[in-house]
Amino acid sequence: MALPIITIGRSFGSGGRLIGKKVATLLNIPLYDRELIALTAERSGFHETVVEQMQQDRPASLLYTLTHTSIEVPLQDKVFFAQTKVIKELAAQGPCVIVGRCADSILEQDHHTLEVFIHAPLEMRAERAEKVYHLEAKNFKDLVKKKDKARKAYYDYFTHRTWGKADHYDLCINSAIGINLAADIIARAARAMAEK
Repeated sequence: MALPIITIGRSFGSGGRLIGKKVATLLNIPLYDRELIALTAERSGFHETVVEQMQQDRPASLLYTLTHTSIEVPLQDKVFFAQTKVIKELAAQGPCVIVGRCADSILEQDHHTLEVFIHAPLEMRAERAEKVYHLEAKNFKDLVKKKDKARKAYYDYFTHRTWGKADHYDLCINSAIGINLAADIIARAARAMAEK
């Protein structure tokens, strides 16, 4: 059997993007993260800034959507559907690593996947937000919590799952063990799945 498609969900500041990049290198397969923004924009006609913003905004509540819109599908839903199509097309091309964007839920029915969630202690994530991402905030722990809350709202809205709940993933890793070790564990799990 071939290598699985590896989906990586992650809490903000946990290093999930970096781990995904290292996994892709170890397995010599493509990585799709921010590239999905450009591909979705290119194939849908939405501007890249719109695609990116729609992924960062918390979805409007269903009640708000029902009372403040016509029959028109909300823009955030249109962008999600366009990105879903891109993710499915990329997955159909073969093994790859896809970071975020609800890929685990999108691909669960039709593809051989290894679904991973990366988390880390709040202090470590706050430090990464400040010193690695160079974000600005009065309180970095509050910033990280706010980003996680938005990710959870987006994920829970567009999937039938609960973001970060261990039951929904094949593998959950605390990146405090080290970025390289986390990547190695994921790569080894993917190779083991391919040998089944």
